[in-house]
Amino acid sequence: MTDTSRYLFTTILTLALVACGKGFPKERLVPDLPAIQTNLAFTCAYEKDAIPPRAPEADQLYVHARWLRKNNLLKEDPLVYPKIERLIRIATAYGHDKANLELRQMIGKGTAQSENITQETLDLTEELIQRGIPGGYYDMGRYLERGYGVKQDKELAGKYYRKSADLGSPEGQYLVGDWLTGVNDPAIREIGVQMWRCAVEQGHGEAGLELGVWLKGERNAEALQAFQLGAKVGSDGAASFLEHGFDGPPSSNELYYLGQQKDLERVRRYKAIGHFLFAYDYLNPKVPEIDRIVPLPPAKLPPWDGSFQWLKTHEANVPPPLPSEERIQEMARAKHLDPETGRPLKDKHSAAETEAPPLKTAAAPTIPLGLQLPTGATCPHTGTWACSPEQGASRRVFVAGETLAGVRIPAQPSLWQKLKGEAPSQVVDTTWTLVELPENRKA
Repeated sequence: MTDTSRYLFTTILTLALVACGKGFPKERLVPDLPAIQTNLAFTCAYEKDAIPPRAPEADQLYVHARWLRKNNLLKEDPLVYPKIERLIRIATAYGHDKANLELRQMIGKGTAQSENITQETLDLTEELIQRGIPGGYYDMGRYLERGYGVKQDKELAGKYYRKSADLGSPEGQYLVGDWLTGVNDPAIREIGVQMWRCAVEQGHGEAGLELGVWLKGERNAEALQAFQLGAKVGSDGAASFLEHGFDGPPSSNELYYLGQQKDLERVRRYKAIGHFLFAYDYLNPKVPEIDRIVPLPPAKLPPWDGSFQWLKTHEANVPPPLPSEERIQEMARAKHLDPETGRPLKDKHSAAETEAPPLKTAAAPTIPLGLQLPTGATCPHTGTWACSPEQGASRRVFVAGETLAGVRIPAQPSLWQKLKGEAPSQVVDTTWTLVELPENRKA
């Protein structure tokens, strides 16, 4: 997951807590990391080496849940979320680190139910820390930096970020590398460069882009490798630098000069790669076969039919295998989870004991289509809402109890963002109109 995604995740959690109207709970104490210094020498470590082996059946649950989520992005159906939550919760109970993060994201967005958003989020994060998983330290750094459920402490947050980087978190390596390359000390800046390199080797595309931009000019050969790695793992910005670099710009062109002769076929291929990565950015596409499509000089270009393996797999859209339904229920019961929802059984029992039986004569309240509410209001009924005036993603599904969010629209990019190929955005308030209810959808 990228640094930007995790930032949005933490912001969503904070907003969700406010929306619940419960206020912030008592701050949780977070242990210090006295031996950690953010500017010490760095030895590259890979996250995969710190992750315990994942239970195969739990991994099947996680992969299938991600497939359900992917197919629910463009045409969102709120009724799919309980299915995803069930699989993710069971996988998390079996120690699946990626499912743990996915569950916290769902809780923060309101697409998974939680009795206490902050408590469950911190509990899940601390579980990862206790197991030595790098991402747990990184996420706790986020909470410390913003004071989410814990006392705000930016210095301690920096230690948790650095600890995550040392253990192998690519997000931590990218973030701390960004800090260190801004220090006015060549030795410390080089540590930051090492962190970026380690992060992109693990699949962090933005780290490859930053590394290439940092190296170009004086270390063009290394910059080419960095951009190539960045494009391989999904950075359309890195592909753009290679496209322009092989267009043969003069050495006076400080932005795109990479010391390469004009090569129009390489330009064409990198342009195609960049367009592909940009078009599917919301699905985190990759080009693992990039060295077979457009290897760096002096290698000659092989034939290429213009296809991408990732896109073939995506378009095939084959459902990943799942354990049998009987086995899934068995897995849930073994972890004291409700086999139907994946949630802790005690929640179901306590609800049954405390909730009064519904009155048989009571009619469900009617939610009229055309109901209008402003950004910040609580959604009264799950359904499709349209913003007015139309802007950004003009229609989206909100779940009952969720806060009606603002609309993300394009913003004017800074010069640096233009150089990196970024497309910045901003969130603005709007008025939401209920236009469709789930029960009215055509099958």
